[in-house]
Amino acid sequence: MQILVPSALSPTEVSIAMALVRATIPPGRVLNQAPDEAHVVRQLGLMLASMSWDGRLVIRLGLRIFQLSTIPRFLSRFTSISPERQAAWVESAAESGWAIIRLGMRLILTVIKPAHLSQRSVLAQVGYPADRLDDVDPVRPVRLPSSQVFALSSSEEIRCQVAVIGTGAGGAVVAAELAERGIDVVMIEEGHHHTSASFARDPGAVLRDVYREGATTLALGRPSVPIPIGQSVGGTTTINSGTCFRVPERILAAWEERGLPVDRAHLDACFSRVEKAISVKPVPDHLLGGSSKVIARGAERMGLKHGALSRNIDGCAQSGACAFGCPRDAKQSMNITYVPRALDAGARLYTGIRAHKVLRANGRAAGVVATPKGGGPSLTVHADLVVSSCGAVPGVPFLKANGIASKHLGRHMTIHPGAKIGALMPEEVDGWADTPQGYGIYDYADEGLMFEGAFVPPEYTAIAFPFVGRAFTEVMEAYRRLAVFGFMVSDDPAGRVYTGLDGRPFMTYWMTKRNLEQVRRGLQILAEVFFQADAQQIFLPIAGVERHDSLDSALKVLDQPLDPMALELAAFHPLGTARMSTSKKMGVVDPDLQTWEVPGLYVVDGSIFPTSLGVNPQLSIMAYATRAAEHLATQL
Repeated sequence: MQILVPSALSPTEVSIAMALVRATIPPGRVLNQAPDEAHVVRQLGLMLASMSWDGRLVIRLGLRIFQLSTIPRFLSRFTSISPERQAAWVESAAESGWAIIRLGMRLILTVIKPAHLSQRSVLAQVGYPADRLDDVDPVRPVRLPSSQVFALSSSEEIRCQVAVIGTGAGGAVVAAELAERGIDVVMIEEGHHHTSASFARDPGAVLRDVYREGATTLALGRPSVPIPIGQSVGGTTTINSGTCFRVPERILAAWEERGLPVDRAHLDACFSRVEKAISVKPVPDHLLGGSSKVIARGAERMGLKHGALSRNIDGCAQSGACAFGCPRDAKQSMNITYVPRALDAGARLYTGIRAHKVLRANGRAAGVVATPKGGGPSLTVHADLVVSSCGAVPGVPFLKANGIASKHLGRHMTIHPGAKIGALMPEEVDGWADTPQGYGIYDYADEGLMFEGAFVPPEYTAIAFPFVGRAFTEVMEAYRRLAVFGFMVSDDPAGRVYTGLDGRPFMTYWMTKRNLEQVRRGLQILAEVFFQADAQQIFLPIAGVERHDSLDSALKVLDQPLDPMALELAAFHPLGTARMSTSKKMGVVDPDLQTWEVPGLYVVDGSIFPTSLGVNPQLSIMAYATRAAEHLATQL
């Protein structure tokens, strides 16, 4: 049952938030603009409004609890103690040895820091050209035909052959491939359609509007890991970094050992078809810079194999804002490619509604009922086949509510947990002048480590660096000299998706010892790469021991077993929660991706993969969606 928690802060909460901003980001030599209360309050309100009710509740309760936390020590509330004591208190909480205090403080700071740093005059003080994308025009504007895109205003009942739920890497491909074969397709998308005009110019707005729950989805556990998920036409492909890999051979071999059939020739043909459709190619050298050049220098000195990664780009101009939607429509995501193809072939698209019920007839899936998130008119779609492409996380409650009782549903989740290191370089890096995830180190893939680049605007870099107070201001004032690079781990199936009391999914994740060792190994390698590249200082994602001026210093920490609760990780690829299998006892869908329990109901998204891929999954999902569409066409 949903609880209404307003997003507007009370006057007391505003006072707490402003005191936190001043304590967290004190004025420095360059970064010295006083917080603008109107701007901060407006940004906080928008961020809270994009969250789920429980997310808002956590943030607002957190502010109230922090207000009272100083009473035992100073006999006064946080807003009433001196600025010096406020700064010291915030720092002690952010670096607390108690994980629950440290994580709670950092959770609050994830909304506090951007609220101030997102102001353009503040961005200018750290040297970031916030206006650099204001006049960027699309390479070729993509407009969806209004006669085939619908926003539900009154209840409707329609008929089609195939109802596809979701328009990401799975749903968009299935819809286009079927529609182009003359099959009548209806697409249902929970999010809305966004154009390049709204992308990248305001990263905060993209997080609020294009990410599920304002990019606050989190897997609770040891450690807790944020897993941002897209929610718009195009799904997560709209806001990912565009990196494209085929399923590695070692992974296919592992699937065969499980008895799954792998027709390599057919799968290769599917990959080739997708790669051509979305213009997959290695990133050209002129689009690389920033952190990529730093890593290339260090990797070369270490004798490592390194180079450009393949991405789905056509007309890329190094905007560096892939995670906030491409402002040029150059990233060939589903909203640019397969969704328009499906519509051109006659498919229909309904946006802003959530599918919640699968209709049945004679024991088979026979359609879908969908309504807006907050309730209202309903869309009833009668169909011969239903395809769930909701994603590995949102898809679990949907399938569970519609007859899938398999014990495997929601289990076996892998997430590719990722860690990063920031480095302070002697030269200006200007990390935005690069292609996100456009460069990599290849030597360690067989160890389950995939090294890829990363960089984000200052207001979100601020979240990645856990510092507060003078230390934080000093780091942000050196923003132009910051390089950031990361890696992800091919992990064990240690996650699980549950259905909450309000019907929404929630996740848990318990990292295994093996994966924890992989993280340690990855940090060791990356620390050496940065110091070989002449880094003056690096910042490890380990609470309490972040700063290091030498490789010896960093390795003294990394030679010891890691405490998972001290790690700052993120993940981006939830997989495996409805895995395919050769029998009902072993999984949720069969090798043709039809659910074992409900004939006519198919699952085509990242949840079908029986193991971690170890590489970015969008291309693999699209290839399997192409394969699934061929099978579905034969059924009709």
